[in-house]
Amino acid sequence: MIVKVALTEDDFLTHLLYSASKNSRSKANRLRSWLVVSGCFFIIGFLFKDLNTFYCYYFAAAGVISLIFYPFYQRYAYKKHYRKFLLDKLSNRIGKECIIDFQQDIIQTKDVTGESKINTSEVSEINEIGTHYFVRLNTGDALVIPKSAVATDSFVEDLLDIFQNPEMEVTKELDWRWK
Repeated sequence: MIVKVALTEDDFLTHLLYSASKNSRSKANRLRSWLVVSGCFFIIGFLFKDLNTFYCYYFAAAGVISLIFYPFYQRYAYKKHYRKFLLDKLSNRIGKECIIDFQQDIIQTKDVTGESKINTSEVSEINEIGTHYFVRLNTGDALVIPKSAVATDSFVEDLLDIFQNPEMEVTKELDWRWK
């Protein structure tokens, strides 16, 4: 099965955000920074409890506001960070056509950077979200395939038939979005 894709900046960004949302270390860092920022406001407010009640209430209110709104800011900041990373590291691949040939033993890719052959035994899982397929490899890399580039609705089943690997994990999260 041959798939021709020309990935946009949003395709790469979606892949990076999906990977970050599934990475336990990234999730822990996001939670930790949210709690540290909010906790610092509460601690500073508590320290002003006997000295100045205005500052006490001010920092307590800032702590409550950060508990509520910091996750929204954090989503925006991560998205901005990954977009800058993309423009810095992957700008030469954006909009360039890539041909992916799925065969029983290998996956062959051709793009502006060259050709590569990947053993199908290196495919660890296939992730499907509402707009993309991600064919993940044991090395941590992934092939990003927009659903608009695939003509069939049974793409995952077709890949499983080609690879013939019963251990391959398939994850469908059709309602996934960056949060």
